[in-house]
Amino acid sequence: MGAGYHGGFGDTGGSKKVAIDEKPHYVKKRKKPIFDRKGHVTLKSISDRAEFFLGKSVARLEHELHKHGYETGRRPSTHSTSKAKIIVTLNGNKDRNVSQIQVSPGSKRHGDVPYVKISTTDIGKIKIIGASESEYKTDGRETAKILFRRKQK
Repeated sequence: MGAGYHGGFGDTGGSKKVAIDEKPHYVKKRKKPIFDRKGHVTLKSISDRAEFFLGKSVARLEHELHKHGYETGRRPSTHSTSKAKIIVTLNGNKDRNVSQIQVSPGSKRHGDVPYVKISTTDIGKIKIIGASESEYKTDGRETAKILFRRKQK
């Protein structure tokens, strides 16, 4: 294979010339990352990309944490009826601020809606609900910042 197939220099016939009067091609913007280079998250980065956490398995979320320098372990939920799975970070520091991620498929307590709760050392808890506000049950004693995936019905 020659340079024409791999973006070599010069006109090798592999590239299309665009006339000046043609409509411009728009490049799709890359989504901003949730984690910065050191593994830190912010409330803005999570709220801008809340869908990143929903629908992922515990193993997939662990993989994402590992890519950003976290060492993880798992622990069971302290609620006896909970189906939630909890990922605990073992090497948190000032740069890596996620302390745990709880993944729940839904429960009697909050309704049958999935959610992910991210606990951080500096922001606090952020809960991403996979439903609208009307579908989510709360007892009014939530301490987490709540982000809803869907708008009110």
